Amino acid sequence: MPYNSVPVDTSHLPYCFSRLPVRIHRDKEEIQRFTLELVHATKTEGSKAHKHALYRHAVTGPDMNVYALSWCEADLDKMKLLIEFIELIWAHDDVTEEDPLDDAVSECEQLRRAMYEEYDNDPVADNGFGLRIQRFRDIRNRMKAVDAVGWIEIQDTMEEWLPIDTKLKEWESLEEYLDLRKVHVGNNVMTSFIRWAMGIHLTKDELVFIKDYTDAVGVWLGLMNDYMSWKRERTQPTDRVMNSVFLLMKKHNLPEEAAVDMVRGILVKQEGKVLEMSADLHGQAGLSTGMRAYIDNLEYYAGATFYWSLLAPRYAKPQSFDPTKAD
Repeated sequence: MPYNSVPVDTSHLPYCFSRLPVRIHRDKEEIQRFTLELVHATKTEGSKAHKHALYRHAVTGPDMNVYALSWCEADLDKMKLLIEFIELIWAHDDVTEEDPLDDAVSECEQLRRAMYEEYDNDPVADNGFGLRIQRFRDIRNRMKAVDAVGWIEIQDTMEEWLPIDTKLKEWESLEEYLDLRKVHVGNNVMTSFIRWAMGIHLTKDELVFIKDYTDAVGVWLGLMNDYMSWKRERTQPTDRVMNSVFLLMKKHNLPEEAAVDMVRGILVKQEGKVLEMSADLHGQAGLSTGMRAYIDNLEYYAGATFYWSLLAPRYAKPQSFDPTKAD
């Protein structure tokens, strides 16, 4: 049974096609306070990065901190370490969206090396990125000290995710796209955070056993992110569009509205698959306590991501935000 979270009332939403549960951490106010303090302490006031972060964490109600929603059963101290870690990852992700790909790949490799002590003697640039590398090393050490086994799992998933943009290409089919999209959306990284933050240690056999379900959640998250972010991405000039709406428009010569409706339909069908698989897993005998808690929290994470994406200004009002002109 959950012990750190409470349910979020979603009955007020004007429309909601998700049947996944939404819960939030009991310490949501403290988590929001810590998040904003970290943003102000690590980013120059008025800078583009500072405005991006504040906009990302703008809330439209008391139950809108993305961390308190996503890892609703996390230990609070671990949650704060995760927030430090994820804010650095998000800063890197902003770089890869804005910088030329070759520069992004170079910085990606430096960030990857920062996960390992053997590269700690590597020189770092005397700039904001160098400072992030130093902070990344410090957070790595603190997370590893708390749970070394869980950190190795995070390390492995980060190895897979950090260079993911180098695998983008012209997709032959939606199925081929979604096979990478479930990784690109960060599902394996984020679910390793669930286990680390809750002290859940699954065996290798258990991780293999749950993989099909985790992948199904990842496909749903990728489709959901595509659907929610399309309004934000549709006018952005880029040569690396990662969105199933764009793919369907291009591959099948569909008008935008038809492609959006098609993605929504596929998303609803995928959600049904996730819920069916979850029910089947819960019905199985012999699952460990950690496995059952993990299955529950995969649902909470997916439901929370939908809820936040539906209401966050980042997606709900994307065209109103220009980081170069933001107040």
